[in-house]
Amino acid sequence: MRPRRASPAVVVWVEDGVGWLELARPATRNRLDATVAQELAGACETMALDADVRVVVLAAAGRDFSLGLASARGWLDPSWPDPVAAVAALPQPVVAAIDGEARGWGLALALACDLRIVTTRAVLSAPDLIEGRLPGGGVTQRLPRIVGAGRAAAMLLLGTRIRAREALAWGLAGEVVPPGRLARAAEALARGLAERGPIALRYAKEAVRRALDLPLDDGVRLEHDLYVLLQTTADRREGIEAFRARRRPRFAGR
Repeated sequence: MRPRRASPAVVVWVEDGVGWLELARPATRNRLDATVAQELAGACETMALDADVRVVVLAAAGRDFSLGLASARGWLDPSWPDPVAAVAALPQPVVAAIDGEARGWGLALALACDLRIVTTRAVLSAPDLIEGRLPGGGVTQRLPRIVGAGRAAAMLLLGTRIRAREALAWGLAGEVVPPGRLARAAEALARGLAERGPIALRYAKEAVRRALDLPLDDGVRLEHDLYVLLQTTADRREGIEAFRARRRPRFAGR
């Protein structure tokens, strides 16, 4: 794999339809600062418009995913772009590859992704209330949507540290792997997704993301509208032709 662009904060590359975003500050345990926020937000904006990117993986160098903001800082500086919002806004499915700690705003980054793979030594936490601060980065909103209000309240109010097996049981993670297999597991998942119709993937992500914010009838109408739109694409026709010919489809994202 060859980096398309590298900075002191984030390494970015695209291969076989998968866009990789790697936090590259292991010495700081990948804490978020102005540079990281700027680089990650900019990389997300670029990938959102890249037709070659069908799936995105958010990973991190070193033993920790991210410890969030610096210990003396409780919130993003108003002059910084919001890296969590940038990850959440990606139209492609996003896989988080999580090793070690994902804490505070680092947890927020993980929750902004659609799928999460964790290692056996991963720990997810939001200890802000213990320190007299309110969790940020959308943690108080995304966490209950994923694990339910009761578990979210216990995790946030008590500062409970959630380890890999519990994260799997709660639905915070979809897979647990040894640390040495994390990159391969994330790559296998991402490449499997990238082989599917990219338009269908984006529509499915949109429908799922909006499901909890829409009344049921409106959500069903959205699902139908997206289905109708998909029928007008060349990818849909390719899928039908490939099925009839008993071959693998060659989706072009059109």
